[in-house]
This record gives sequence, C-alpha cells and structure tokens, in this order.
Amino acid sequence: MSSGGAGPSAPADQGVPVPKAEFIEDVAKFMEDKDADKILAQLHENIRTYRMIQEDLSQRRTRTITKLPELRRAVDIVRQLIEKQSTSDEVVADFMLAEGAYAKAKIKGAKTVNLWLGAGVMLEYPLAEARALLEENEANCRANLKTNEESMALIQDSITTTEVSIARIYNYDLERRRKMKEEGGQLVA
Repeated sequence: MSSGGAGPSAPADQGVPVPKAEFIEDVAKFMEDKDADKILAQLHENIRTYRMIQEDLSQRRTRTITKLPELRRAVDIVRQLIEKQSTSDEVVADFMLAEGAYAKAKIKGAKTVNLWLGAGVMLEYPLAEARALLEENEANCRANLKTNEESMALIQDSITTTEVSIARIYNYDLERRRKMKEEGGQLVA
C-alpha cells in the first residue's frame, strides 16, 4: 500500500502572500505632485505581480485537486484493511506499478501499510495510524483548496481594481494634458 505524498501536511499551506489593491477614490487628489507615467508603470508592475501570483495559485490548485482522489482511495483501502483485519476475508486491491500499469493484489490479515511521505521516503505505519494520517492529509488538502479559492478571488479582485485604477489615472492624465495644451501652458512632467 503506498500513497504519494502521504506525509503530514499543514492546512492552508499556500505560501503565497496575496496583496490587496486599493481603490483610488479621488484620482485628482491622489495624483497631486505625482508623475502619471511613474504611477502607471508601478500599477502595470502590480498587475504583472498579481498575474504571477494567480498562475502560482492555479498550479497549486491543480496539484491539490490531483492529490485528493489519491488520498481518498488510500483512506478507503486502509479502512477496508481495518474492517477485514479480524476476519479471514481478503481485500483485493489494484497497485500502480508504473504509470498506466497496475497489478491486483490479495491482502489478508494486514497489520501495517507503507506510505510514501515524499522526497523518496517510505514509512511503515500500523493501520490505525495510517488511517488517521491519511484522513488528516485529506482534510488538510480540502482546507488548502478552500484557501486557494479565497486567494484566487482576492487576486482577481486586485487585478480588476488595478486595471480600473490604470484606466482612471490614464484618463485623468489625458484630460490634464488636453487642458494644458488648450491653455497654451507648458506641461510639467
């Protein structure tokens, strides 16, 4: 019995700080004594940062979603082994030998299972401990998914807010430049 990455995992282990963009209420007041080009460049940099965080969160979500069914199957097999431990019944399980290659195994009277903990480490656990560890990992995986979804929503809000800020500052700067040109004054950069 093995389970990829069955080692303990902390809940909500996203590891990605998610900065929140602030909405600029009064653009004219915000832009006092500021260079529009520098502010716009900074906001575009913020968008790039948000998109990188969004991509990282998306990849983490994909890995977490992939891990859930595997954990669920491992918990089910260990649960069956525990149920059949006191009887003389056999448990028939499919083991993955390699990608796409499986073998059937008949297990009778098992008292322990081997779990992959990651980084090339496998440990033998008594059935009850293995079940507890796998159930904890499944719960943590679900918690990580929930946290990931919340972070993705926050990042999307930040992207939208920053895009709106870029548009508002750009339009403000265009209007300011147009007025300066009409008045025949010099544009101060």
